[in-house]
Amino acid sequence: MSDIHRSLLVQPVPMLGVGMRMMQLGFDELQAALGLQAKRVERDRAAVQHACDALLDARTYDMGTFVNTWQALTREYFAASAVLFEQSQDLAMRNQTALGALFRDAVLDFAKVCVRAQAQASPQAGAVPQAADWMTYLGRFAGVHPNGEAAPAKSASGPTSANA
Repeated sequence: MSDIHRSLLVQPVPMLGVGMRMMQLGFDELQAALGLQAKRVERDRAAVQHACDALLDARTYDMGTFVNTWQALTREYFAASAVLFEQSQDLAMRNQTALGALFRDAVLDFAKVCVRAQAQASPQAGAVPQAADWMTYLGRFAGVHPNGEAAPAKSASGPTSANA
């Protein structure tokens, strides 16, 4: 028992395509995140190297060199961190844009399939007559007319539930 006419060719929304695109976006995001992680590791390695150089300079009791090396280390570390932060933000914006485009395409594909299915559907001979004008049919139960006006009140001359 199906509501869909047998001659109607319903084409499913390409959910497999949506799933494959989501997986590809996920893999691209993972690859970019791992690339950023490698840059972070390199940044930290360089910072540790500079810290070791600063400690070696401190052993010679030359505090001016130690302070200069430490300041250079901090400056480079924060500059590298700022660049990585900007790259992370760019990556996040690209991924959100791609995911939004994916969802938009999926919704548009679904809408196209629904419009195509509705256009191909023909009214069946055995359809319930009330289903053709469902607002009028539901208006009987709601007590309103289709134009939105309230139904006229029943006349007082008719029997009421108190008199019956």
